[in-house]
Amino acid sequence: MSHLPTPPKLMEQFEKGLIDRDELHAMMALHARALISEMELEWEYPLETRLEQWRNRHHASRLAAKHGEMRVREVFHALGELENFPPATLLWNAGHRHVPLHCFIRTKRAPLFRVKKMNSTAVSATIWVEYNEGEGRELVQEKFHLVRNRRWMLEVVNRE
Repeated sequence: MSHLPTPPKLMEQFEKGLIDRDELHAMMALHARALISEMELEWEYPLETRLEQWRNRHHASRLAAKHGEMRVREVFHALGELENFPPATLLWNAGHRHVPLHCFIRTKRAPLFRVKKMNSTAVSATIWVEYNEGEGRELVQEKFHLVRNRRWMLEVVNRE
């Protein structure tokens, strides 16, 4: 699922006429199948799922306590809009407040997405993350520097 564009990107492509309705439905069905298989996996392994959920909630609550939930969501949303960033499939709806913050963090279960460190001010943020694309893939560490644009939205200006 990491090479599949996120749902907002698919809608953008559809609206621009780059893909037709059938292609849109087929790719959205792939997203749905991935979610269903994840739910089935959680049903099969309830203890591991609860432990992972507890770790993710803990990690998210520490980030929110230090930086504020809205700022963390803004940073995650900006990362979710990147083209060649595999965790974008996890982060694309981080701006939606009805989705709990812990849903975007994966500490042990593949695909991993962890925030190692984050510094933020009102106008910028720097975040160090580590992630992988799936089971057995190597861990990638990256640093992103985000700055607010003219519309006062965070956007990535530097990626290391």
